[in-house]
Amino acid sequence: MISLPSVRRPLRLLGALVAVLALIAVFSTTCARPERRSLPPPEPTSSTVPPETTVTFDLSRVPLPPVRGATTTTLVEQGRAVVRGVVVGPDGNVPQAIVRVERLVGDAVQVRDVRAGDDGTFVVDGLPGGRLRVRAFLPPWLTMAGADVFFLPDGETRDVRLNVTRHDGPDVRASTAPRAPVVGDLVNLLVWVAERVVDEQGVARTVPRPGVPVQVEATGWVFVQGRSITDDRGVALFTFRCERATPVSATASIGADIEARSYPLEVPPCATRPPTTTTTTTDPDRTTTTTSDDDTTTTTEDG
Repeated sequence: MISLPSVRRPLRLLGALVAVLALIAVFSTTCARPERRSLPPPEPTSSTVPPETTVTFDLSRVPLPPVRGATTTTLVEQGRAVVRGVVVGPDGNVPQAIVRVERLVGDAVQVRDVRAGDDGTFVVDGLPGGRLRVRAFLPPWLTMAGADVFFLPDGETRDVRLNVTRHDGPDVRASTAPRAPVVGDLVNLLVWVAERVVDEQGVARTVPRPGVPVQVEATGWVFVQGRSITDDRGVALFTFRCERATPVSATASIGADIEARSYPLEVPPCATRPPTTTTTTTDPDRTTTTTSDDDTTTTTEDG
């Protein structure tokens, strides 16, 4: 016969096993299918939008301090316009002359320089259209009296002939004090000696020549004294006296004896002093005497 304790022990083991299997089944279901929870609905928003506020500031009366410097303008550097032609001087075409094309845009200037060929011809291409100023020069003696100014649209070609003239040699001038001398007056004669040149920018200039020997010969004047070497201003000073009422001719010899060159000077003639005129007016109360010439007028009254 089976005892009761021996039967109860297997039953307890079987119950424990069933409990363990039940727990495993519960946890496996929970992990495989997690609980779905919905999010709470969003809170209702207000349909009223607050109005935008715009504030306008009037800055027209606010003074602005000045800004140092100059306003710069960006100019177009390249284009399709072409200027071509020839440089001609007193002896024909001028080889290697400098041709300067200046494009004028308001106060701004674009400069383009090219060299003419050995035959004096030139071509300046790739220019932007606009108002152009063109001139030619060749230091130290050849330049133009004025430039050619014209409007050239972009993409077009302009043929020009640039005529240059010589600007060289001494420039000798004279001035006197007084400007209208009369017989017996001393006359100061200033002889100014300079050299005509063309600088590297094509500008014709007159440069004083210091240390140059100068001799003056004159008819109608009597030589008193003088300085035969020009000073730092290129000036030589001579003093003459008007000898007689006659036209005066004067010549200046510039340079050393062998290389000296003569230049006529424009000088005023000597004139006679105008006669004195005396006018006397008498009335019962006073007598007036007036003496006059071209230089002075004297009035004397007797009461």
